[in-house]
Amino acid sequence: MGLKSLIKSTLIASTALVTAGAGALYLLHQISSKQVIERIKNNLGSDAVIITTWVEPLFQKVIIDEQPTWALVGGVTTVEDDAEAQYHFVASATTGQLLDIQKI
Repeated sequence: MGLKSLIKSTLIASTALVTAGAGALYLLHQISSKQVIERIKNNLGSDAVIITTWVEPLFQKVIIDEQPTWALVGGVTTVEDDAEAQYHFVASATTGQLLDIQKI
């Protein structure tokens, strides 16, 4: 096996590994996004009516309590007292735990 074959095999294996990792992160993101929206519903109360939600498509590294953490960042729009209210949130990308939610 020559050096060229070794490099080619390594490149193919590395590409497969990166692709599998990206797929796993994508699935984790989908699951975490749904979990986070459910946690927001619970946080806002049973009478909250959520009319729209959005979540950034990629994890973001944010600083929480002076510690870097991978997070999902997004927002929800609710109806409160016959008016729309918007909230932005930050949630852990690995646990789905709601780290911060702010009414804007």
